[in-house]
Parts: sequence; C-alpha cells; structure tokens
Amino acid sequence: MKRTLSVLKLWIVAAVAASALSGTASAQSLVKGSFTLPYEVHFGKAVLAPGSYTITMDSGRGPATIRTSTGAGRALVMALAVDRARVDLPTALLISQRESQRVVRSFNWREGDAAFVYEPFTEAERRLGKIDDSVAVPILMAQK
Repeated sequence: MKRTLSVLKLWIVAAVAASALSGTASAQSLVKGSFTLPYEVHFGKAVLAPGSYTITMDSGRGPATIRTSTGAGRALVMALAVDRARVDLPTALLISQRESQRVVRSFNWREGDAAFVYEPFTEAERRLGKIDDSVAVPILMAQK
C-alpha cells in the first residue's frame, strides 16, 4: 500500500512537471506573428490558400510552423539559409512570381535581424531583376 502511494506521488509530480514544461516551451517561441495572404502561395513544399495564418519559430535553426487562423491546417517549412535582415523592408514574407506560381522567397524578420531564405533567386532571375518584383506581405508580430 505504501509503495503504491509513492508510485502515485511520483506520477503526479511527473505529470505536473511535464505540464509546466510544455507551457513554458510554447511560451518561448522565438518568432510568433500573423499574416494574411491575398492569393495562393507556395511556401516550401506547402501550398497555402488565400486567408489568414500564424507563423511560429522556436529557434532560428528549426522549421517555421504555419497554421491557418482556425488551427485546422498546419505546415512545417525549413529555411535553406539564414542571412541578415534587410532593414529597408518591413517584417514580412517576400513573395515573387516563378513561372505561373507565387512563391515565398524569404521571411524578413527585421526585429531579429534575420532573413530566412526558403526559395533563393536563381542567377537568371537576378539578371532579369526579379528580386525587385517581390511583394512584401506584412507579418504582425505578437507582443512578448
């Protein structure tokens, strides 16, 4: 009986600790913001329909999690490279046309001085000036 009580106490302590840690982990996202897409966009391997989304990143080296505003859909996208943020641009997704599709080229996070590159421009696109044709979709950052 005494041993059963000790095991029960141990399980309760473990459950409380796990609950506290999971709450702490979600509260410590590096990046948390929201954005609205006016059109369909390819973001990594995901295709996002027009609508409202949230973006979270727990670290600069891990994937970004994209969720619909209802939380029903989710996509994980991994940056191919990380560079310094462009200070002349807002915190935003930089989207450009590639053939007949719109693609997220990068996420410019001005507050964190980082630019997460998802689809780099090719040399041919650079020569054609496609970089200047990018559209910035603003991301409203959550207050910490």
